[in-house]
Order: sequence, then C-alpha cells, then structure tokens
Amino acid sequence: MKNPFQSKTVGPARFPRGSYTLSSAGNIVVSTLPGSFPRDRMLAIGKTVLSALSTAREMGTPFTELAAEYAGLEIRARDLAGGAIIFITPQEY
Repeated sequence: MKNPFQSKTVGPARFPRGSYTLSSAGNIVVSTLPGSFPRDRMLAIGKTVLSALSTAREMGTPFTELAAEYAGLEIRARDLAGGAIIFITPQEY
C-alpha cells in the first residue's frame, strides 16, 4: 500500500513561452500562452504596452517594437495598427 503522505518528486517550475494579440480596445484576441498564465497579468502587460505605443504615436515618435524584462520574463511587443502582438519568453541568463 502506498503512503499517501510520501512526497512526489517535483521538477522546477517552467516559465511560460508564447504570444498573444490585443485589439486596440485592449481585449485579448488570440493567445498561445499556456492556460496557467494568469489572464489578469496578460491584460496588465497589454494595457501598459498599448499605453506606451499610443503615447509614442501622440509624440510623433512611434515605436515599431518594445522590449522589457519583468519577473524572469522577456517581453517584446509590436504595434498592430492600434493593437499589439506581445511575445513572452523566459529570460536567458
């Protein structure tokens, strides 16, 4: 009989990898990120990206791509006519 209190071997957590697309209204259109990646985090990152892209356009210096590092993740975003595509990958050390 197996001991129910015996611990199982657990490997290290893997950082997510994937991308998602936002509409100009900030809604998630499509995502390839795992379902375990929090939707509220996707929306928060997206809101920041859309705001930065919009501000750059208003100032007359539009970005073609943004890059940031956040909590062990590399975040890259590209403008899509008011929306954005955001790529999430683990940071390489």
